Amino acid sequence: MKRGVLVTACCVLALLAACNKKEAPTPPPPETFVSGDVDYDRDNLLNLARGASVVSRTAELGLENSAAHAIDGDWLTFWKSAPNGPEQTLAFALPTRSRIDHLGAILSSNPHEIPLQIRFDASDDAAAWREVATLVPKLQNGPQLISVKPFDAAYVRVRTEGATGYYSVLYSVIAKGSELAPRVQPSVDGCWTINGMPSRFVQHGSRVSGVIGGDSPMYVSGATDGRVVRLMWTRGPMWGWALLALDPRRRELTGVRWHERVGGLTAGDGWFGTPCVGPPTSAAAAGVGGATLDETQIAATVLQRAGQWVAYSDDSLGILTALIARLPSRQFRVTAPARSRAATLPRVEFEVVQPKTITEPQRVLADGVALHLR
Repeated sequence: MKRGVLVTACCVLALLAACNKKEAPTPPPPETFVSGDVDYDRDNLLNLARGASVVSRTAELGLENSAAHAIDGDWLTFWKSAPNGPEQTLAFALPTRSRIDHLGAILSSNPHEIPLQIRFDASDDAAAWREVATLVPKLQNGPQLISVKPFDAAYVRVRTEGATGYYSVLYSVIAKGSELAPRVQPSVDGCWTINGMPSRFVQHGSRVSGVIGGDSPMYVSGATDGRVVRLMWTRGPMWGWALLALDPRRRELTGVRWHERVGGLTAGDGWFGTPCVGPPTSAAAAGVGGATLDETQIAATVLQRAGQWVAYSDDSLGILTALIARLPSRQFRVTAPARSRAATLPRVEFEVVQPKTITEPQRVLADGVALHLR
């Protein structure tokens, strides 16, 4: 009997001790917020217009809903997974090595297109990856960010995990932080394969001209600003605008083009390129690789098709002058965000125009000296 009483007393004491014991606090989940203090376009390091690029991707619905559209700085364009394949991986090169303190995404308003989780990994070389954060999205559209312990990286990888429907959709991937070194953009000069097509660019200083595709080729004309190559393109009667970025090691090229106006509704296919290895093998590639690209003639073709051509650097003003000289009977109008040397050219009506822009691609593509036919 005494033994039973002793056992009972010990049990009571053990229960009391367990009740009085303080449980270890559960760590709070990462903060998820939508803040009016963040410019999700200009403050985003993963923005093509700032020099971010795609280094690998697993699958997507098509080139018009590609990984490039997740970093094109436009809320109306988006990456969409392959059908019935919502779990995919996208890897991006930052413009330069950076310190990241927030990660997130702009998601779909359709709850059946929101991944159950979005995992973020970081890397210094795009080979060895370390997991840094996981976003568990709320069922709401718009930006969703998590604050993370600041980390340094040159590459960020995104993995969509779990499915609420047939697809996963990311309108934009966001990395907020600060760059640790100046952006050093590799030259785009040389032979490339873009979306399986033979392509070539010629770069003189900041000026860039090029041709994409052997059959019914697309010609491009523009310049780099040190972060991204800004271009106008023409193919037959069609024309528009484009941005190109290279990863820091010049292993991959990423681009997006727009038809006539820069905006989500006019966005076209994403461009994914790799440098040529060895000599061109096909006749089409040989033609692209061996043909002489006439910068002024390409610019003149753009001017004829689009009714305008934009000089994106000071050393491009020589091309603008040559275009005016080619058409001695025409009058021209030149617009620019600030006073320019082009104001003194003959047969030119010069006007300072502040363009109305919303997105970062619109801003960087509007920041040039535009020659208009009158």
